[in-house]
Amino acid sequence: MNWEEFLEKHYKKLFVVPAIMLIFSLIVVGIFLNKTGELFYRDVSLKGGISATVYEKGIDAEKLEKFLEDELGTDVFVRKLGDIATDSDIGVVVEIGDEATGELKKLIEENIGRGLNEKNFSIEQVSSSLGESFYNGLLKAVVISFALMGLVIFVAFRSFVPSAAVLLSAFLDIVFPLSIMELAGVKINAAGIAAFLLVIGYSVDTDILLTVKALKRKEGNIYQRIIDSAKTGLTMTLATVCALGIAYFITTSFVLKQMFMIIVIALLVDIVSTYFMNSGILIWYCKKRGENEKFWG
Repeated sequence: MNWEEFLEKHYKKLFVVPAIMLIFSLIVVGIFLNKTGELFYRDVSLKGGISATVYEKGIDAEKLEKFLEDELGTDVFVRKLGDIATDSDIGVVVEIGDEATGELKKLIEENIGRGLNEKNFSIEQVSSSLGESFYNGLLKAVVISFALMGLVIFVAFRSFVPSAAVLLSAFLDIVFPLSIMELAGVKINAAGIAAFLLVIGYSVDTDILLTVKALKRKEGNIYQRIIDSAKTGLTMTLATVCALGIAYFITTSFVLKQMFMIIVIALLVDIVSTYFMNSGILIWYCKKRGENEKFWG
């Protein structure tokens, strides 16, 4: 059985996997929202608090994190800083929602056994109101970009079903990685939200390519056109996944790692949402409209 015959016989079954992923994601996000009142875990830049940077080598980040949590009685996040050129640790960043600046410095000195001054220690405070304002602004940017993208899609295709399929695919590409971040307990920063904005663009690229080839081209039948589109789209997606995957392991920047991780997860989800869900919807749509010249060639 070739791919054309497989699509013709089993296109309805392709809905199962993305449907399960969508339901799973909505349940996870819904439970998290009900439990915390937020869409995801936010870091200091989006929530407010203290971000302290210690430029000292050989600090055990996990040990320091546990020590500070025990002493302060609040959640603390400690991550390592690395030098890209030498691939070595140069210090740590401590993030905490509390504003006990002086106490935090003394506790870090006690744990690492070294004194801290302006040369090896810096601290940055973000007020809760500023963090909240920044957070709300970024969320509005995501919502507005998604809405404008939807408007452009509807104007371009002038048909509800294909346009809705593109939007549904993009929605899954966003909500599934978000649910994974929540389950993993990852605190998302401003760069993470920017990554979700990039995901919208990546998702729409492959979906538009698929929809245009499936509905506008006249060569072959719907199955052949979908397969032809998949060859191009999968090449683009897998090339990007490989490039970002390598970059994830090479870079020592936590901000870049988070961006790459979100985009890679979203791109892998996009393969399912585009070539399982969107393809199935387009085949069903064409069959419903009938085998006419516009859609079947």
